[in-house]
Amino acid sequence: MKGTLVTFYRNKDLYTLFYDQDDGLIYKIPIRKKNSYVKVYLSFIVLYITGNLLNGFYQKYNSLFLDISLFIISVVIAYFTANKLHQTYYTEEQKHPIVLDDSFLEDCAYEGMRQSRIESNVVILSFLFAVVTFIIFFAVNSITPLILGSISTAVFLGYIYMKPLKRRKIINKLLNKI
Repeated sequence: MKGTLVTFYRNKDLYTLFYDQDDGLIYKIPIRKKNSYVKVYLSFIVLYITGNLLNGFYQKYNSLFLDISLFIISVVIAYFTANKLHQTYYTEEQKHPIVLDDSFLEDCAYEGMRQSRIESNVVILSFLFAVVTFIIFFAVNSITPLILGSISTAVFLGYIYMKPLKRRKIINKLLNKI
């Protein structure tokens, strides 16, 4: 995804509107077919079972070095997962600039601002949850909080890729133009 493109409106699971900071154009990029809820639930179940299976090994060889190593590995895995999901979420080859009439642009901007507030709350909550679960991981020496912290970190990073602060600036800029 081009670094100057900033999300400002997402239409459910159909497309996302991006503002290009370099050329000032608005691009419409379709969203790829997402995973089904069954796949997501199965992924969580697999992670939970894997965590329980690894917990016995972890309890046997528990040490501060292992804790720190697992923490670093889980954050790196979360980073690459969030990065890969963000890159594959959009069908960039179908990207094209569009011109919106002022009333539709204004509606998209206000809805984008509402979406931005919700996503900002998700960023804050997922970050706090990740910090708390990582602290619990170091305190209770169990793999389950590490897995939960890693998932929360992936959610946090996924929303950070959407550039929430730039998004608000661009929405305000678009609203001032109208």
